[in-house]
Amino acid sequence: MTSKIIEIGKRRWLVGMTWRSFEEAPDSQQLDSDAESLNASWVSVRNGRAAVQAGFCAALPGIKKPSKVYSLAAMLADSREQPWLGIFRIADDLWWYVAVRDGHAIMPSDGDVVGGEDEIKRVRDGHSGFADWNHVEGDLTTLAKLIDSIDESPTPVRSLNSSFMPSMPWVVGATVLLLAACGGGFWWQQKLLQEQRETEAAMARVRAQLEAGKPIVSTALPSPLLTMPAANDWLAACGTIMLVQHLSRSGWALSAMTCNSSSVVIQWRRDAGATVALRPDGVVSADGEGVTETVSLTGLEASGADDSVELNDASLALRAWAQSAMFTLSIAGAESKASPVALPGKPADVIATPVTRPELSFTLDMLVSPFNMDLSAVPGLRLRSLKTTENGWHIEGTLYGR
Repeated sequence: MTSKIIEIGKRRWLVGMTWRSFEEAPDSQQLDSDAESLNASWVSVRNGRAAVQAGFCAALPGIKKPSKVYSLAAMLADSREQPWLGIFRIADDLWWYVAVRDGHAIMPSDGDVVGGEDEIKRVRDGHSGFADWNHVEGDLTTLAKLIDSIDESPTPVRSLNSSFMPSMPWVVGATVLLLAACGGGFWWQQKLLQEQRETEAAMARVRAQLEAGKPIVSTALPSPLLTMPAANDWLAACGTIMLVQHLSRSGWALSAMTCNSSSVVIQWRRDAGATVALRPDGVVSADGEGVTETVSLTGLEASGADDSVELNDASLALRAWAQSAMFTLSIAGAESKASPVALPGKPADVIATPVTRPELSFTLDMLVSPFNMDLSAVPGLRLRSLKTTENGWHIEGTLYGR
């Protein structure tokens, strides 16, 4: 990526950095590691109102260390209502492009770009799948006014003096993160297997009693709401992975992402100049044109709460919520399994057959990012799948009633 220092007012500003997000302020080892992977030696660490990020770039020719140079993207990221993008003419045949989305985060690989008209048009077209942008256009005068309207200190750019050799704490930290990622997926899979075993065991008991000619009464299975993560927690876990993905990696273009119960599946498509020798992690397709990467969800726990109400009331609450947000909602019912009527008999001769709860499957389609949604007001709602589409996002879930 090309970087450039421009002068606006009395300060020098750097444009054209690659950004990465963090949950908390990164330490020097994290910065060194990311800089090494990006062939960068300059960094700017931004502590925004809702995002912690670091921008990276290679040193500019003839400048050993940046002195009194500040990141322009970091300065302006919080200045407008998200999501927003700006195109600013900074010289003859030279423009700066900035794109800021969820959490006022600068988009990773192409949210801070300086270049000619064709390059800026290409980057803008790459973001056209998001239809909810707030647009800003202008020149150096516009940028000066935006900077003057901000009552905050600028974010400096500094040089990283490191050989980029991974230290033992960094290796240990990476191992812990990997184990945590595997643990999250394993926990969820074990939950699903346990539920399946309990249901199969209950049905086996029913078959045995039927063969023995014993009567049956019905009883409800434990609520699935108790063993599934809350919708907001699941969305947050998906967003932690999906929001930090670059639109391209080593020449491979991001084509689709799907978050399911235990992981995020990322599809990469080979672009011009890319080869399988340098590619994203994952399984290569038979024709060598695609890579499927799977990243396990972390930090998910069962909600432990049953907030269900009458199914019709829950359905109306979901529809009202979707209508207020102008989302496209589709609901398909799933009848609860009928159970035989208990016949008179001794308690020892009676077996309980499991009865599933009344439930409704639903889908939501939207143009805007779903990660800031609050679904806690819809009782009995759990989410199963979230995936990108050509025009936005598609969500699948279930409403559980009483």
